[in-house]
Amino acid sequence: MEISPGGRKGSLFRDAVTALREAGVDSPALDASVLLGYVTDDPSPASLRDSDARLTPAQAQLYVSLIKKRCLRIPVSRLMGRREFFSRDFEINSDVLDPRPDTETLVEEAVLFLRAVEGIPEVLDVGTGSGAVALTLACEDPRVRVTATDISLRALAVAIGNARRHAVLDRLRFVGADLTQGLRVTEVFDLIVSNPPYISREQYGSLQEEVRNGDPELALLSGREGTEFYEPLASGAIKILKPGGSLMVEVGAGQDQAVSETLENAGFQDVQVVNDLAGIGRVVKGRKEIA
Repeated sequence: MEISPGGRKGSLFRDAVTALREAGVDSPALDASVLLGYVTDDPSPASLRDSDARLTPAQAQLYVSLIKKRCLRIPVSRLMGRREFFSRDFEINSDVLDPRPDTETLVEEAVLFLRAVEGIPEVLDVGTGSGAVALTLACEDPRVRVTATDISLRALAVAIGNARRHAVLDRLRFVGADLTQGLRVTEVFDLIVSNPPYISREQYGSLQEEVRNGDPELALLSGREGTEFYEPLASGAIKILKPGGSLMVEVGAGQDQAVSETLENAGFQDVQVVNDLAGIGRVVKGRKEIA
């Protein structure tokens, strides 16, 4: 794509849209707008598309570079190093999963549950990644205290940075752990949430290029079936939940019934499936029996 460093916004935008469309990007105009807004710090669509204002040489050069990378199917969020989730910006990098709207269903269910908890709710977020779920719960309810775990220490570093940015670091504790292992035996929680890896090796090859070019395999791949993480997660969670406490997990499309059975086999009561906005079973939740 040939664009002169002193090109006008309007022509730069049109050339970018053409290049992205030719590369097979699903939303060329939207992506071109978002990236130009990122470069110019001016997110107004009208300003981006129609203005005759000239970009500085540095802005034009950066924009061309980003468009070329997007043509290689690198996700926009990865190019900008941030992603909006639950109306908040989270910094991301190659060490963490890109937070997606599907996971907002998990957060919404968790927020509803926590409203009914008296006192100071104790939450465990297993596999926190960027910290999007843990931090959002802390932001939505100022009473909440969250323990966030991840097997990746690099992911925890990203989550800590996001917690500091959103001013909730004092109410979060970060632990390097595999699922529920590594926690103190005496710890108990009102709520355990998790968006674990649930992509099978067979499914991985059919994922969008943007997903495979962005998200770390560690945060995506589960095993042959895609549901391998749920059994050890459920069996570990029920031991550290308070009576009446809840486990809520995100699941992949078509996995809701199998994961529901897994929670029931682990001893959870009142197991339910919650659909996302597309009508897909996205969250499976269950309660620990009250003694």
